[in-house]
Amino acid sequence: MDKLEATQRVLRFSTSTRNWCEKEEKVFFGDLDNENVINYRDGGYGELADLILKKGIEEGVIDEDDID
Repeated sequence: MDKLEATQRVLRFSTSTRNWCEKEEKVFFGDLDNENVINYRDGGYGELADLILKKGIEEGVIDEDDID
């Protein structure tokens, strides 16, 4: 699955990661799109998406091999 799909899956199935993202980072499910999850410059969510994926892997929501 692509990075956006994997990130959305983690946010959908991990309450703790979703709550962290919404409360600490002020970023919500609908704020992410194909462009900003790969954007590492100002205004992009590339680094945040990487953190979400890392948390998802640690929690067993996704497998590292699932991500393209």
